[in-house]
Amino acid sequence: MLYSERSSWWRDNRGWVYIIGAILLFGIIEIRLFSIQVIDRPDFLKVAATNRVRAEVIEPARGRIFDRTGQLLVENRPLYTLCALPWTVKRNPGTIISLASVLETDADQIRRRIGVRGWNTFYPTPLQRDLPFEKLAYLETVKRDYPGFEFRYEAKRSYPHPETVHILGYVGERSQDEARKGRGRFGLIGRKGIELVYEKWLGGEPGVRYQQVDVSGRITGVLTDPPPIDAEPGWDIHLNIDAELQRYACELMEGRTGAVVALDPRNGKLLVLLSLPDYDPSLFAGVMPEDVWNELTTDPGHPLINRAVQGLYPPGSTFKMAILAAAIEEGIADENYSVTCRGGMQLGRRWFKCWNKAGHGTVGRLKSIQQSCDVFYYRLGLALEEDRIEKYCRLFGLGRETGIDLDSESPAIIPSTQYLDRKYGKGKWTRGQLANIGIGQGDVLVTPVQLAVFTAAISTGFLVKPRLAEKLVNPVSGKIYSIDADIKPVKISEKTLKILREGMRMVLNEPGGTAYWLRRDDIIMAGKTGTSQNPHGEDHGLFVGYAPFDDPCIAVAVVVEHGEHGSTSAAPVAVRLMDRYLRVEVESAKKLGSSLH
Repeated sequence: MLYSERSSWWRDNRGWVYIIGAILLFGIIEIRLFSIQVIDRPDFLKVAATNRVRAEVIEPARGRIFDRTGQLLVENRPLYTLCALPWTVKRNPGTIISLASVLETDADQIRRRIGVRGWNTFYPTPLQRDLPFEKLAYLETVKRDYPGFEFRYEAKRSYPHPETVHILGYVGERSQDEARKGRGRFGLIGRKGIELVYEKWLGGEPGVRYQQVDVSGRITGVLTDPPPIDAEPGWDIHLNIDAELQRYACELMEGRTGAVVALDPRNGKLLVLLSLPDYDPSLFAGVMPEDVWNELTTDPGHPLINRAVQGLYPPGSTFKMAILAAAIEEGIADENYSVTCRGGMQLGRRWFKCWNKAGHGTVGRLKSIQQSCDVFYYRLGLALEEDRIEKYCRLFGLGRETGIDLDSESPAIIPSTQYLDRKYGKGKWTRGQLANIGIGQGDVLVTPVQLAVFTAAISTGFLVKPRLAEKLVNPVSGKIYSIDADIKPVKISEKTLKILREGMRMVLNEPGGTAYWLRRDDIIMAGKTGTSQNPHGEDHGLFVGYAPFDDPCIAVAVVVEHGEHGSTSAAPVAVRLMDRYLRVEVESAKKLGSSLH
């Protein structure tokens, strides 16, 4: 009975069921169509636009770099770069073999280059920068046969002053992550030196223009809707470096290995920062061959190391002013303090020799600097011990980063009790090591830029932060961003500093001084020679100095690797450099004065 009733109901109502079902089905379809055509329309339009419209990033002109006199240190040279769009090339793999024959290279090498950033991207991958004109002209005439390959205009960095390479650094290709974060930028990015440190300013802001492409990825036209966005060029940077003085320092070094640092002790402006040997920065501007990179990295001269800020050297006798300052401030070396030097000193079973085998006789504070008596400083090192030495060295800026606006600065080493215990084991180091620290040997390691800051602090009583950049200038708006000096007083009494200065004056200006032979009659200079032991060969020669003595405007530190004696290798470089700078400054002042009148 129940079954017959249900069958009867179905026969009587099935028409309505079909109608309602159809209404529901078509209703769902209508809702979906409405969603696709109205609600989701903007999203689908974007996808469609992506298929037919490609955004091309417009690389901005990279900022230029000038020296303090306005000489151009880095400029941009126009070039064309052959790029590949991996996604398009992936769909036309046969073009790679044909292109390899044109470029006279291996097809597998092209594939590796394209695959660096992955094959499923439209980000352009540079294949060859600065393409020769004949290849550029040929490929331009047959470009329709090479879908996925295109030319892009770039600006290649040119470095007309090779001796500034360790200051300026170099640029290199962007990685896949850098390209993605840079909104598809394929241009070069700072990798070292000023190019890296000031990348935010030098790099500029990219623009964009929109191109229409067909199903094969070929460009069929440039769109005006959406309108293109112009690129904003990078800011120009004006350095404190004097290019002519830098070149002169390079000439004075005569191809020897080492570093020269010169700065204005009144404000920290770096006038010279030279490291030798150097390298050609233009090698990094394109796709560097593997054999060239291997040659650079295996070169026994280590040209990629910036010795001025990364080179670690025992300071030798240039360290003695820090030891004497500590001894005076701690009440150990008063005006009556003296030591008798007989050519060395016995400490336990070891004879610690002085550089003067005949001995210096009775040595007081000033004579200890003038004649660089080692015995005097052996005794001070033992009396002060390691922690007080470290304390006063740090007051002079030794043993810590100077804050220079360059990358990869080494902090250097001024050994403390904690350091010595960690290196040799608690209580396992000897008093002989303390004696060596007193003459700037053993575990003491500093950089040339630290020595220059240390010397500047003695000359003025102020600790400066060395600065390469003076100001940044927007080439479009003319807006200027100046980089202010960072100056702090040295926490050493003026009385002590005067003693150090007088001793350094005597080095160059009194008979018996270790650099007396380099004295100048018209300019009073102050300085200190040094020789540091080198376990790998001849000793290194060092010199620190400043001038003029009464009104310092330049402080210099020079390290000549394997120079043996600072008085004959490093000192002549520093003295001639200071002499040249002061004479140019005097002439400039005279010209300025005459123009004012």
